[in-house]
This record gives sequence, C-alpha cells and structure tokens, in this order.
Amino acid sequence: MSESVLLTDDQPVDPDDELLVAYLDDELDDEQRKAVEKRLVAETAFQRRLQTLQTGWEWLDDLPTEPNNEKLVESTIELLVADIIPGKKEQPGWLGKSWKRVSLVALVVVAFAAGAIGVSIANRIALQNDLAELAIAEDHEAYKLGDNFSLFYQLAYNPRWQDMIETMEQVGRREMAPPSVVAEIPLQDREAALQSLPSETREKLVVRWEAYRGFSDEAKTEMRRIADEVHKAKDSEKLLRTMKAASVWIESVGEELRDDLFSPDEAVRQNAIDLAIDITMNDLARDSGKLISEETSDRIYLWLQLLMNERLERVPGLAAALERAKTMLKEQDRDEQWAEYFMLRSLVDDPDWRSRGRGPGFSGFGGGLRGGPGGGGPRGPSNGRPVAAPTDDSESASSRDPGRRPPPRIPPITDQEYQDLKTLLDDQARNDLSALTSLSTELAGEMVAVNDTLRTWAIESLRRNSPAFQADESTPLDRYRERDDPDVLDLLPPDQIMEAIYYRPGRRQGRR
Repeated sequence: MSESVLLTDDQPVDPDDELLVAYLDDELDDEQRKAVEKRLVAETAFQRRLQTLQTGWEWLDDLPTEPNNEKLVESTIELLVADIIPGKKEQPGWLGKSWKRVSLVALVVVAFAAGAIGVSIANRIALQNDLAELAIAEDHEAYKLGDNFSLFYQLAYNPRWQDMIETMEQVGRREMAPPSVVAEIPLQDREAALQSLPSETREKLVVRWEAYRGFSDEAKTEMRRIADEVHKAKDSEKLLRTMKAASVWIESVGEELRDDLFSPDEAVRQNAIDLAIDITMNDLARDSGKLISEETSDRIYLWLQLLMNERLERVPGLAAALERAKTMLKEQDRDEQWAEYFMLRSLVDDPDWRSRGRGPGFSGFGGGLRGGPGGGGPRGPSNGRPVAAPTDDSESASSRDPGRRPPPRIPPITDQEYQDLKTLLDDQARNDLSALTSLSTELAGEMVAVNDTLRTWAIESLRRNSPAFQADESTPLDRYRERDDPDVLDLLPPDQIMEAIYYRPGRRQGRR
C-alpha cells in the first residue's frame, strides 16, 4: 500500500483510511481492490470504517460543487479520520513536565553567572588597588620614617651627607637609594609590565609587599598619606631618594642621636647630622677591613711579611727569639706558624693607635695581644689554652735573673711605611681608601685618616691568614649571591647585613 504525504499538515493520515478513500474513489487497480474487499469481509472494524467514510462522502456530495483541490481533499480526510479515531489524551512534553526543574536550574545558572561576574569585578577592583599600593610597598621603608620633611630636606642639601652616602655605596657595593620600579609604570599598564620584569626584581617586590602587608591598617594609612605628600612635593624625586638613603643610614645611628635627628629644633638636628656623619665615616673606615678583596688582603699580607723579614735582619736577637718561639711550639706539639703570626700581629699592633677611641662599629681583635712574638691572642684549632708566649718564659726567667736582658720587640709599622703600602694597592682599593677617608681627613688629617684605615686593613689581612682561619675562597659578593634569601637580607639594618655577609659561617666565636 502506498502512503500519501500531506503537503502542509504535520499529522500523517492513517494508511487504512487513505486506502478506503481510494477504494471509494475507484482509484485502485484490480488486485488492490480485491485485497480491500477481502479485508472488508474479514474485518468488521474495517467495514465500519468504510461505512463512516461513505456517510461522510455522501455529505460532501450535498455541498456545492467546487473544483477539486488535492490539499483540501487530504485535509478533509484527515478531519474525518480524526472524528473516527477515539480521542486520545494529549501527553504533555518534557518541558511541560519538568518546567519547575528547568526554572530552578535556570535560576541557579543565572545566579552563578551573576556571582562570577560580581567576583570578577571585585577581584579586578582589588587587583587595581593592590597595584596602586605596590608602589607604596616598594618604598615603605622610606615612608615609615614619618613626615619630618625638615630633616629630609636638610639631608638632601647637605654636601657632607651626600658624600657619606656616596662612600657607603662605593665601599658597600650597593645602592642606598635604588630607583623605584613600580611607580614609573602607569597604573593601567602595571599588571602586564610586572610579568615582564626580571625574576630577581619581582622577588624583591614580593618581599617588600609581604613586609608592607604586615603593618597595621593605621600604619598603612599613614604611609599612604606621606607618599601622597612626597609625590606632590616640587622636588619629589630628590626628596624620595633622600628618604630611601636615610632609612638605611638612620638604622646604624645610636638611639640618642636618632632622637636628636628628629628634633623640631633645626640647630639640634644640624649638630646631630654632623656628629652622625663623623661617627658613620669613622665606623666605616675602622670596619672597612671586612670589605677588602682577597687580592688586596694577599698584597697586604705579602707586604707585612717583607717588613717582618727586614726587621728580623735589622734588629739584633729578633730572629733568634722567633726561632725559640717556634721550637717551643713544636715541643708542645703545636703549630709553629703561630710564632710568625704573633710577631706579625705585634708589628701591626701599635700601642698608640690602640689607645685611640674606637667607634662602636670597630670589630678588630680583642684580647690584649702583647708586643713581641708569642703574646696572648686567638687560640689555634683544638689547642686548648692559649699558647704560652716566649716572652712570658723570658720575662719569668728575667725575674729570676735580673741581669738577663729582655727579648727584643719588633718595631711597629711607621706612618711612612703605611704611605708606601698605599702605592702597592690596586686602583679599586685606592678608590675605596679615598672614599673612606675623604671626610675623616677634614677632622684628623690625611695621614692619620689614611694610616688608621690601612692599619685596619692590615689586621684583617692577618686574620684571614692566621693559622686558625678556616679557608674560604668565596668573596662577600659570592656569599650574598649564594644566600637563599637575598631579598630578605636587603631589608635588614646595615649591621645585620654586615654580620650575615662578612662574618663567614663555621668560624669560632670571636672570629669571622
């Protein structure tokens, strides 16, 4: 049986109805007609369907004749069939059954989308605020000094203070007021620009950001206010550089002097500035031995050995005293190199110089080493008590025999010999020496300032070459780079930086 396809309707006609309509219209061939007639005989329902169609067809005959329209015929047949088929209860679609669930899911999706958009906007605003705060966090050490701009302007336009800062930078090999990175980047470009910064710079920013976040809300509000005032100042760049350098310098100043620096009285501030500059330069010069390179240390040590050999040849009995000291140490199963070390130490240990006032930053040898070979001093590794000095034995003998002459003492280094040492230094060491003594020269004179600094360097060279010194070929810069936390170290006060970098690990207490 063929199936008709309606042109416009969505519901197809029942094939039996279409077959019966074709039978009534005499549109079937003989074989199809016979098949329909057999079904009419055998199927009662099929007969009733035919009768219904015939009745409907008779009603159509009573209507005015109109031109045949295939579409109209098919629509009519469909209507008739719809009347014949028992009414079926219309089943609601999936959407109709689940509209509550769909509505709930839709509401959840909309709420989630709205929340995501809200969170995104909030995060974006927070990010913009953090990027703006990062510029303050980068220089928070300067801003936390407060708004004593009178002090900062005094420092900014004080030539001696500027020279001192330049000296600290040259000798310490570090910038006292490094340029600001974040503040130079427009706010709208910071997010992308920060990603392109070197990893070392980003790590420093992270450390400063974490330190800034550790402050209270009140402290951060105050730093924001000070930062705003600094940026509004006419010479804001110079003012900020001064505050950065001052934040490092003031940490090394004593508490009492620090109070005077922040005094509202300009005269008190100026006196405190001048005194603090003198103390800083004095401490830096006396403690500068820790800054000399290994090459400079080796040159000075070779120079000291030449001076000692010259004195051993020139001073009667001095060479014999040195040999007696070596023999005694050897008999005690100790390192005989200590004998030469103590003689070299006596060569440098000028009693007149040691009696001068030392700045709080000076870290030379203590322990009261006596002149002559074998004075008291540092102990060798696993040597127990300090080595008994030959002079001690000699002095004991002389006390028993008043007629015996005391052992000879090695003459200390003269001022002229220190001036000769100056010519043996390399260019970098001479530049450091000049920077360290430029301000001290105004107070003590060039020879005193230079020779005192060179004497400090000579003591450091002896320390590095002493028998107790554990060899470490790394330089201060190497030790800085090898640290796991260089960014944290940069934020420490200067004395702690010196402690961490120039005091080598593994030393006995009292030595570096």
